[in-house]
Amino acid sequence: MNKEKEIRNVLDKYLLEIKNESSILKGNLLDEAEKNFIINNANAFIIGLIADQSVKAEIAWSLPFRLKARLNTFDFNYIVNNLSIVDLEKAIKEKPALHRYPNKMATYIYKAMVKIIEDYGSDAVKIWENQSADIVIKRLEEFNGISHKKASLGTLLLIRDLNKIITNKQYIDIAYDVHIRRIFLRMGLVDNDNQNNILEAARKINPGFPGELTTPFWSIGRNFCHATNPECIRCPFNNCCGEYNKANEKQPV
Repeated sequence: MNKEKEIRNVLDKYLLEIKNESSILKGNLLDEAEKNFIINNANAFIIGLIADQSVKAEIAWSLPFRLKARLNTFDFNYIVNNLSIVDLEKAIKEKPALHRYPNKMATYIYKAMVKIIEDYGSDAVKIWENQSADIVIKRLEEFNGISHKKASLGTLLLIRDLNKIITNKQYIDIAYDVHIRRIFLRMGLVDNDNQNNILEAARKINPGFPGELTTPFWSIGRNFCHATNPECIRCPFNNCCGEYNKANEKQPV
């Protein structure tokens, strides 16, 4: 059995174990009200995706609901016509702060609101409705604050957490996330921390839907494969991890 196939088998088993626990909108990372706001409001989904950087996922994805409470509205047309980026920054910065970088987020969010109003008739659902993954990713990347990594993640979430029908899933890459990068290096799937190398390695493991690997690898990085003091003995991947086998004087499988 080659290494990619063995990893795929381990991933399949692990996905069954964790089910929805690491899912942003199906697990327990958010309060029910916060989840429902994202689930029922496509515009809130885009703002949550933009906020998902430099903070924990639960902080980022709770931001839309909490921002609405502070502004007393989430109507993009009203906000753009009556508030400024400075107003948004003040709302985000108010203690407890909704994000680590209030100025950057306020700028990204305001520009996203304008773009959704102008390009999508105030309704972000038009970004992905009846579209293929490559088109959705391209459209998401047009937003300030949404990189290829986040566009791929967002498309994955639409399929996994919101049950949206999006075709051509082979275009959805694994997220170039700090946990995933660390695991790929430790396992020996790549020789250096290079985005293209990691994306290509993920495509070899799961060519039909590379982005599907984001969930289990992210969960393992968060729960076992820590930056310091990794809990290798508990990690489902330990038998096919080059670093673990080396530390235990075993040959990689």
